[in-house]
Amino acid sequence: MKKSLFKNIIYKVLLNVFNLILPILVGPYVNRVLGAHSIGKVQFGETIYNYFLIFATFGVYQYGLREMSRIREDKQKVRQLFTSLYTISTVTGVTALLCYLVFTYFKFSTSTYYPILFIYAFNFICNIFYVEWVNEAMENYDFITIKTIIVRIIYVVLIFIFVRHVQDYQQYAMLLVLAMFLNNFISFVFIKRKIQFDFKNIRIKEHLKPMFLVVIFSNASVLYTLLDRYMLGNYLNSKAVSFYVIPQQIMGIINTLMLSVVQVTIPRLSNILGSNDEKSYMILLNNISKVFFSFLFPASIGIYILSDVAVFIYGGKGFLPAIPALSMFAFYMVVSGIDSIFANQIIYVKKKEHILVRLIFLCGIINLIFKIALLKLGWLTPRNAILTTTIANFLLILLEYGYIRRFLKVDYRLFDFSKLKYLVYALLFIPVSYGIRHFLSGPIPLFIGIVSVNSILYGLILIVTKDFVLQMLLGKIKARFGRT
Repeated sequence: MKKSLFKNIIYKVLLNVFNLILPILVGPYVNRVLGAHSIGKVQFGETIYNYFLIFATFGVYQYGLREMSRIREDKQKVRQLFTSLYTISTVTGVTALLCYLVFTYFKFSTSTYYPILFIYAFNFICNIFYVEWVNEAMENYDFITIKTIIVRIIYVVLIFIFVRHVQDYQQYAMLLVLAMFLNNFISFVFIKRKIQFDFKNIRIKEHLKPMFLVVIFSNASVLYTLLDRYMLGNYLNSKAVSFYVIPQQIMGIINTLMLSVVQVTIPRLSNILGSNDEKSYMILLNNISKVFFSFLFPASIGIYILSDVAVFIYGGKGFLPAIPALSMFAFYMVVSGIDSIFANQIIYVKKKEHILVRLIFLCGIINLIFKIALLKLGWLTPRNAILTTTIANFLLILLEYGYIRRFLKVDYRLFDFSKLKYLVYALLFIPVSYGIRHFLSGPIPLFIGIVSVNSILYGLILIVTKDFVLQMLLGKIKARFGRT
């Protein structure tokens, strides 16, 4: 049975709203208890782990999501694809774990980072059970939402019980691993009840090349933000890592909510293209882009004008040096958001990932050159790290847009007022917020005042202009309640 795209988006948004509230409740507590030095150790360990995780998962999420979305009505093909991809990811996961153990032992065995790195080794075992790509391909967003909320609530309770002192950073890392295990294992059990392994017609070789390409393009963070974190931790200190990661987390809280619109539509777009319905694909692509931009631009401007308040609330006084980096992350969020449309909803669903890999690699090398220059000049700071990464990402979206328009012949117009008008509306937040700061003081009153006033302003603009996105969402809501 074909599931409602609107219902899927609601479930995905509900999940990400929960994921938005959770860090707001837990993040400030953990950051204040552990402090910049201890939390930086965990974040640097996570950075090293993420490098090896890339090859452990071997692009199974993006590739499996796209391929299974195309054949999900054929139960036999679904079983065969699931068995093949699960086998590949299990082998790559075990291989990556062995490489990780060897590397961390010889590189960090005498370092204070080593206990954290050893704890993260157990995450490779957790990833053997990672099958969330199957749930998303089947559009089981109701199950994903309910399961994740329950697991996260357990995680939060354990955080407040076991993380109470600055030296409890290892317990914090252990709880992160435990939450990952529960989340993955429950999904694995759920999927295995519906899809059985079928080793009769297992196919490995035909999937290896496209999966390897996906590994490169879907993990651009290796040459972008992960590179920033590694260089800050390796050449500066753990505090520099935390002054980079805390702003990244704040941006990520907001960004995850908005990317729901992009993520939940990839299966549907792939399925539509699988049936050669180009007209329906373009209609959905443009509509989803407008919805996405209607949230992206005001959110990024909001982060920029509230960077000082957000860092103080989320991290406390000890993280105030992270404010400049958060201001820069506001610009990075816009650039990476546009990239998510180009890369995931256009180039990848049209199976042109080999071109995407080349573009990402080229701009990633440019970013690496920027970082080496910062290091040589003595200018490497969290703010400058994300500044150069933003520039590299900006070059990437220009190249992607040129390829989409010239070679793919997709009539997608980025510089169209129907999309960019939301940026124009959001720019009004800057003078309004400046005025509010003359009447209010203190982080909480400022946050409530600026968010409330600008939200009302933005809503009124959308109502007065009879905005397409607002009208569409209201129509969906009315239709939903009308049926009930």
